[in-house]
Amino acid sequence: MSNDVFISYSRRNKAFVQKLNQALADKERQVWVDWDDIPLTSDWWAEIQEGIEGADSFVFIISPDSIASKVCGQELDHAIACNKRIIPVVYRDCDNVHASLGHINWLFFRDTDDFDTALTGLLTAIDTDLDWVKAHTRLTVRAIEWDKKERNASYLLRGDDLTDAEKMLSEVDKKPRLTPSQSQYILASRGAQEAERRQELEAARQLAHETQARLEAEERRSQEQAEAAAKLRQRARIIIGALAAFIVVGLAALFLMIRTGDLVVRQDSLIQSVIDSDDPITTEQFCWFGALNGVPDDVLPACDKAVELEPTESSAYESRGLALALLGDYEQAIEDFHRAIEAEQAMDNDEDLIAQWDYYIEALQAGQDPFDDELLAELRRDNIYDFQEE
Repeated sequence: MSNDVFISYSRRNKAFVQKLNQALADKERQVWVDWDDIPLTSDWWAEIQEGIEGADSFVFIISPDSIASKVCGQELDHAIACNKRIIPVVYRDCDNVHASLGHINWLFFRDTDDFDTALTGLLTAIDTDLDWVKAHTRLTVRAIEWDKKERNASYLLRGDDLTDAEKMLSEVDKKPRLTPSQSQYILASRGAQEAERRQELEAARQLAHETQARLEAEERRSQEQAEAAAKLRQRARIIIGALAAFIVVGLAALFLMIRTGDLVVRQDSLIQSVIDSDDPITTEQFCWFGALNGVPDDVLPACDKAVELEPTESSAYESRGLALALLGDYEQAIEDFHRAIEAEQAMDNDEDLIAQWDYYIEALQAGQDPFDDELLAELRRDNIYDFQEE
């Protein structure tokens, strides 16, 4: 338990110490005092040591009796070993005081001195730089506990406690100064934490190595499958390329017939057949050419299907954006052209395409339709040429 003050005194000065203790208690200071004149046993002395270690300040009552007391001398020696804040209180004048007390300011509580004035000075001494003193006390208690537990690593500092303690190491002008035991405790804590980090890093490296080994093994085992899949992909590209070329020419002719009124089959059946195909290229090209050839309203379901089948494909959003713009839904068209730009930036990042879509967006935001007859005719020609080249 932490206390504000430990009072070391001779039993012959008990009456004065009782008065001082009560005055400190009235000021809400916690005081550790041994009131019982009992034999010096190992258990008793351990309790005295813990009281000194856990107190923020060590008040030594100076009198001829305390100077002559062996126990008071031992208590003072332990406080010095712990680098405690020592506050000498003169109750009776005497000579031959401990050498360590000679350079410390004394507070005089003699019968001839004003008790209240002296008490104010004592409280000031106790409260000076209190945050540092309390941190010093906590560190003392923990360092001693670590040492008593045979330096078990579980008692070391971690996290913010360690960070704060390391800051104390750099405060060379603060008093009371850190003891060698406290400094060693802080350094041991840092060393343990660094060792843990190295172990974690090594474990992570080992895991990465094992994972890489497993991946390489799996890659070797699946090499034949990968080669077969590559052949399938090549065949698929050939088929899709042929299909795309067919779609371009076929749809261009198809929508030309729709526009001129020469088509005999029903459009709704054709559109539903395209949607039911679940083929992203077919649905996207159907949407694109339908919009280019004057029937954006009829092909809009195919446009929605194309986006559903390929949500990361910029051309799907471009086709639907064109259809929506031609239908007068500028707000949704702008959104689709924005999505087309995002998808393109994530894939091929064709700057010319992105610039073209930005132009569409600016025009639509201004309430203007950028898709006049000349641009639509140009887009129809460009797409046929593109697929013929492929």
